[in-house]
This record gives sequence, structure tokens and C-alpha cells, in this order.
Amino acid sequence: MSAQVGGPIRLIVTDLDGTLLSSAHVVTPFTAQAVQEAIARGVLFTVATGKTYPSTTGLIQQFGINIPLICGNGTQVFAPDGTLLYEAPIPRDVAIEAVQLAQAGGFTPIVYLKMGLLAQAWDANVAEVVAHHEPAPEIADDLQAALAGRYTPYKLILMSQDRASIDDFDTQLRQAFEGRAQVLRSGLASVVEVLPLGVTKATALTHILDYLGLSAEATMSFGDNCNDLDMIRMSGIGVAMGHAPEDVRSGANYVTGTNDEDGVGHAIRRFVLDAQPVGTR
Repeated sequence: MSAQVGGPIRLIVTDLDGTLLSSAHVVTPFTAQAVQEAIARGVLFTVATGKTYPSTTGLIQQFGINIPLICGNGTQVFAPDGTLLYEAPIPRDVAIEAVQLAQAGGFTPIVYLKMGLLAQAWDANVAEVVAHHEPAPEIADDLQAALAGRYTPYKLILMSQDRASIDDFDTQLRQAFEGRAQVLRSGLASVVEVLPLGVTKATALTHILDYLGLSAEATMSFGDNCNDLDMIRMSGIGVAMGHAPEDVRSGANYVTGTNDEDGVGHAIRRFVLDAQPVGTR
């Protein structure tokens, strides 16, 4: 295993979309080989994603992950068998208000549940999410009533194919939920996410590190967007993808290639398999 800022890497954790997955939504052979070689050397490997558990496990099945994984942008930590080890649901009143604001503005609200999605109707926005390997949502004719009832929301994504309007809606949501929830942009340009306040991939990773008895310094993390930044910063080696925004790249120890240039695979080979030292931030 590699030499790094605080010692050898014992855990690799990576985002999926735009990071481990290419723009064709697959793990390329080069990157898959690097991951498999690291696992063969005893390095633990897992993912931290905004996706649901069923979507996540379907995409990473080839790696035989046997440690917890992070879903829902840090709102859930699952054991490999689907047992929920940690959860941070979004408050119901916040979820209902987000749906109200979305519907009033002509946006599509999609609710992330424990194992799937909930939407009010099938439209082009829902189809886009399903095209990114998410399960087809359960349809609730009255989404607000459903959220007031038996469904437990973890996060919401609010979508529009009008990129200009989603930018304005982002600002509206940040004002509406200041001090009550966090609003962020990640993944698709047509999406705004609403999450519980203070919950990130980094907070979820802390639970995994406690579970495994590891330190953050023994972790190498990968990401390409603002929802990955806290995780990148807390890790012994934080790696930003080459196409990541400037604030993400500047917060990383190392900037690798893009997801279509085998960025994850090359960084694993450099710092884990070939044991090259990494500079300080």
C-alpha cells in the first residue's frame, strides 16, 4: 500500500456519477482493474453516492464490496446486505414545503426513500433520473399527503429541463430553507437537491470509519462535485476529478484525469499500487 500524508491507505471511497463511472455510466476496464488490484492487496473499497441503494449495488456488483456503503448523499449508510446502519431523514415539514415550492414553480419533485423513489407522475425529468440507473419511482397522486403519511423522506431532487429557471429556483430554495435544510447542486445540471442540515458524505464516512476502526488519514477519496468536497478534505488523500469545479480541485491533495480518462484508476495506481508519495495541500 502507498505512503501518504498520514500513513498507508487502508480504505478507498469514491463517488459514482462523474467519478468512478464514465459518461457512458460504466466502470472502464482500466479503472476496474486498478480497483480489483487494490482490493487484492487488502485495501478496503466502497462508494459514497447520491443514488439509492438498489441503483448503487447494481452498478458496483463486480467489486464484491463487503463493507458499508454511503447512499443518498450521506443520508444513509447501508451494510452490503441492505441493512440500514445509519440514517438521517429530512424533516417531513421541510420535504412537504419543498414539494409545494416545486409544484408551484412548475418543477418536478422526486423523493428519495429508503430503497426507492417517490414521484407524483411520470414525466421527462423522472425518465432522466431512471436513465441514470435509478429504480422507477412509486407514483403517489398526492405527493404532499404521502409525505405526511407513511413515507420517510431522506432527500429530494427538484428538476426542470429549463436550466435558467433551475438557477433561479436554487436561489429561492436557499432563502426558504436557510438554517433548516441544505440546498446543493450536484450531478445533473437540471437538478437542485434538498438535504437534511449538516448531513454530507463526510458525516456518513465518519460512521463507516468508526465501524471499521480506521482513521480519516488512512482514507483515499474521490469526487467531482461540491457534494464530495467535505469528504475529499477530510481524507488522507483527497482526489478531485479533472473536470471538477475549481473549489473542489483546490480543496484536494491531487487532481486526476476526468472520469472518461480513467482518473480514478490512474490515481489508485499512482498512490496505492505504485506507492508514489503525495504532496501536501
